[in-house]
Amino acid sequence: MKHLKNILLLSVLLLTSCNKTTSSPLPPASNNETPSTIVSSTTSNNDGPIDFSSSSITSSKQEVSSTPISSSNPVSSSSQNVDSSVSVTLSPAAQSYYTNKGLNLSLSGAALKTNVHKAIKSHQDRGYNGLYEGYKTTDSEMYNGQRVIIDMYSSYRFPLSKKAGNYSKEGDCYNREHTIPQSVFNEASPMKSDIFHVYPTDGKVNGMRSNYPHAEVGTASYTSTNGTKIGTSITPNVSGKVCEPIDKYKGDFARTYFYFVTCYEDRLTSMKDFATFSHNTYPSLAKWAIKLYKKWAKDDPVSQKEIDRNEAAYAFQGNRNPFIDYPDLMDKIWPDQD
Repeated sequence: MKHLKNILLLSVLLLTSCNKTTSSPLPPASNNETPSTIVSSTTSNNDGPIDFSSSSITSSKQEVSSTPISSSNPVSSSSQNVDSSVSVTLSPAAQSYYTNKGLNLSLSGAALKTNVHKAIKSHQDRGYNGLYEGYKTTDSEMYNGQRVIIDMYSSYRFPLSKKAGNYSKEGDCYNREHTIPQSVFNEASPMKSDIFHVYPTDGKVNGMRSNYPHAEVGTASYTSTNGTKIGTSITPNVSGKVCEPIDKYKGDFARTYFYFVTCYEDRLTSMKDFATFSHNTYPSLAKWAIKLYKKWAKDDPVSQKEIDRNEAAYAFQGNRNPFIDYPDLMDKIWPDQD
C-alpha cells in the first residue's frame, strides 16, 4: 500500500510539473534576433510588403534593424541600419574621379560651387525605367531570402516586383519619388532620371507629398507609418504645406538638395518657381533652405547607408554626390551668415 501511495504521489508531481511548463510564457525576443524572427506573418508572403512599423514588431528597437547593402557586397545582417555618423574615407577610385575632374577645394563660395558643378555634371542618363534597375543596388537589402527595396518615407520594405502599381494605402507598392518635383524642370532629362534625387518610395506617401518642398511641419495633416509628416509649414519664409522627413533621413535629403542645385546650376534659371530655389547659379537655394538644410545635414551626419548608396549610384550613372564624400563642402560653398 505504501508503495502504491508513493507511485500516486510521483504521478501527481509529474503532472503538476508538465502543466507549469506548458502554461509558462515564452521568453522575450533577444535584441540580437534578426527581423525574420520577430516580424508578423507578412514575412511569409514573398509578394507582399514587409512592415517594419512598431505595430508588427515585438520590440520597438527592431524598427531600424535592417541593414543597408554595399553595392559590392550585399549583406543580410540586421544590426547596422541606424543613421549614425561615420568617418568618410574616399576610395582610390573616388579620389581619382575628383582628381581627374579637377576638383579644387581651395576655392570657396560661388567659385567652388561652379568648380564642383563642372566636376559632377556629366553622367550617364540610364533612362526613367532604368531607375528600377538601379534601385537593385542603390536602395535594396537582403531580407528573409529575397531582395527588398528600402523606403525613407514609410516603415515598409518592398519586394522588387511591387513597383509602380495601384495604391490606396501604404504598403501597396513603391514608385519613383523626385525630391525636386518633375514639374519644376518640365520632366526634362537628365534630371528626370537622376538617381541621386529620385528615390524609391511608398506610392501612397509619395502621392501625399505631392510637389511640396521639404521643410518643418507644425500641424500635420498626414503622418506616415515611419513618421514622415505632411502639413502646415513652421519654417520661416515658407508658407503652405510642406513635407518633413524623419530625423534619421533629414541629412540625406539635405545633401540631395545640395547635389541637385550644384549639378544643375546652369539650368536653374530656366526652371519653374519652387520654394526651395533662388533661380540663380549662386546661391541657388533660398536663404531659409540653406539655413535649414545645413542644420539637417549637421544633425544627421553622413551614414553608412549614404556612403554605400553613393558608391552604387556612381557605378550606375558615373558621377558622385560630393556632399556625401566631403561633408564640410556645404560650409565652404554656403558659409554661415548673420
